[in-house]
Amino acid sequence: MTRYTLTQQEALARLATLPAGAERAKLLSVSSVRNAVLNSGANVTLYVGDVDSTASSVLDSLRHVYIGLIQRKNRKGALDGLGALGGLAERTKRVDFDAMSDTERMSLVGTRDDIVIVDGAPTLLTDINKIRVNNVLREMHEELADLGITDIAIKPNELVLIPMPKVKDDNYLINKWDGVGVAFAVSPYCHICKDTRGIIDSIVAGASEKTGGEAKEFRKVPLLDALKSWGNHDDVSLEDGRSATRDYRYPHEYLVSWALAAMLLEYNPQKMKQLASEVQTICDHLISFAEIARATKQTMKDVADILHLPIAVLNEMEKSCATIFKKRLAQKALGTTR
Repeated sequence: MTRYTLTQQEALARLATLPAGAERAKLLSVSSVRNAVLNSGANVTLYVGDVDSTASSVLDSLRHVYIGLIQRKNRKGALDGLGALGGLAERTKRVDFDAMSDTERMSLVGTRDDIVIVDGAPTLLTDINKIRVNNVLREMHEELADLGITDIAIKPNELVLIPMPKVKDDNYLINKWDGVGVAFAVSPYCHICKDTRGIIDSIVAGASEKTGGEAKEFRKVPLLDALKSWGNHDDVSLEDGRSATRDYRYPHEYLVSWALAAMLLEYNPQKMKQLASEVQTICDHLISFAEIARATKQTMKDVADILHLPIAVLNEMEKSCATIFKKRLAQKALGTTR
C-alpha cells in the first residue's frame, strides 16, 4: 500500500486555517507537514583579523576581529535588523523541471540554485551541499547588487560550513504569514569566509543604497559587538521589540558569531567560559544561549554541539551570564534608590 504524501498546497491550506503562533507551531512540529512546506536557505559571514595571543584577556584577544553585516530593510523600506549575506534558496520541483523544455531549463541556470549545466545539459541537483553553495553565491551577488556592487565575489572553496543540522527558521510561517500565497519552513545553512583580500573594506567603501532590495548598507562590525547583538532594545525596533539597527534579524546568524569566536579560540572550554563572562560584563542586556536555543527550535545540547563544547561548559556559560546580569540589575537598583 502506497503511503500518501501531503502536498505543499494541502499543508499550507491547513496552516492558513490556524491563527499565527502556537497552533501553527504545533502543526509544523509534525514532520509530514513541515516537509511539505520545507525549503533551504544559506548565508555567509565574512570576517577579517586574527586572535591576539599577547592580549591580557580573552575579550582583548578578539578585539582585532571584524565581520561584515548588512543592515536589512523590509519590503516597505523599514529597517529590519542586521544579517549575513544570504537568503532563501531558489529551488525547483522535480515535476516542474520534467515538464520544462531544455530552453526553459537553460534560462534558469544561475537564477535557480538547483539547476546547473552538467556535460552541456541543464540538470536538476539534489545534493544539498552543492545547492547551499550556489544559494550563497547567488544571494551574495544579488544583495551586493542592491548596494551598487557587482564586481566582488567569493569562491566556493572559501566557504566554511558551520554545521547546524537541527536549526529551524520557521518564524515567518508561524508568526507572520497572512495565510495568502506560498510560505516556507526553512532549514538554514550557515557559512563563514575569511576575508584575505580586503573584501569587507571594499564593500563598505563602495556600497550605496538603491531603491528596493533587502540591503540598506554594509557594515564592518567588531566581532565583540556582534556577540552582543541579540536582545538590544531601542526606538527603531523589530516586531518583538529588539533593535532593528543593533540586533540580528535571525537567531541562527547571531549564533554564527559565537561559533566563529569558538573556532578562533580553538574550542577551548576555559576561554569560552571567560569570553561569555567578559562579554556579559560589558553588555546591558542578558546574553542567553537558552533563548537562542528556543528561538532556533534546538536544545542546549544542540547549541553546545555547534560550538564544539561539552554541554556542561555551555550550561556554565549560561549560568555565569545570568549571575553577572542579575548583579548588574541589583547594582542599578541600588543606584536609583540612593
